[in-house]
Amino acid sequence: MGGSDEVSAASNDTRPSVIWDNARLVEGQIGKVTILKDTGRLMKESHGDLKLSGTLKKGNTYRVYSYEIIDGVYYYGVGAGVYIKNSSDIFYKTPSAIKKRQMADLVMIKSDLLTDAVNGKLKGQDFIIKKNTIDEVKEKLGEPYEEGLFEGSRYYQYGKKHVYFTVLPDGKELLSSKYLVDSVSDISPLYVKNRLGSASIYREEYSEKDGTWNLVYKTGNNLINFVFSGTEGKERLIYIHLVQQK
Repeated sequence: MGGSDEVSAASNDTRPSVIWDNARLVEGQIGKVTILKDTGRLMKESHGDLKLSGTLKKGNTYRVYSYEIIDGVYYYGVGAGVYIKNSSDIFYKTPSAIKKRQMADLVMIKSDLLTDAVNGKLKGQDFIIKKNTIDEVKEKLGEPYEEGLFEGSRYYQYGKKHVYFTVLPDGKELLSSKYLVDSVSDISPLYVKNRLGSASIYREEYSEKDGTWNLVYKTGNNLINFVFSGTEGKERLIYIHLVQQK
């Protein structure tokens, strides 16, 4: 379709994705446009203007990656410099909150996750373990959503994703940090290995105590532990835990 990205359930595209309305919602996608009536195919020129360049046929659906507002009208970017003008001839739809959460968990797992872990930071968090304090976390983020005791440490949970740990009874320095994976996400050990490679794997083992599968990467002086629940072959990632190697 002239270089634009038509939605299809069958694709060689290896980008992280989740199923959305019988097609794939891929990394970077913010929505989709369905053509209800033949409409103009607009191409962005080098100076930024949009020029009519063909027709998009009724019944086709396109992934949307961006949009521009020109004179109060939305123009949806569908890839390769192609835009579709918002009108009654099209239908624009965005993913549900659940699909967005699933995608956020999937795209978090890539090489810069290990790079940040080398420096003591869990991707998406602003604080460094064994350096920043819980007081600094509170100063920036306010009081935690939840606070309590867990296996000899005190935890502070912010929102539904981020948890920081300190040493009991009243330690201030961040001992470790954790990222909680959404219960609707389905991320396997194989997916993590495909995204991060195997060169930095420190160990991989089943924990009888917790009934979890642990895939641990070594990054500098730190370990980043991917913890999975479920039976063998059906493991699902439940959290990512960054700690300093003892």
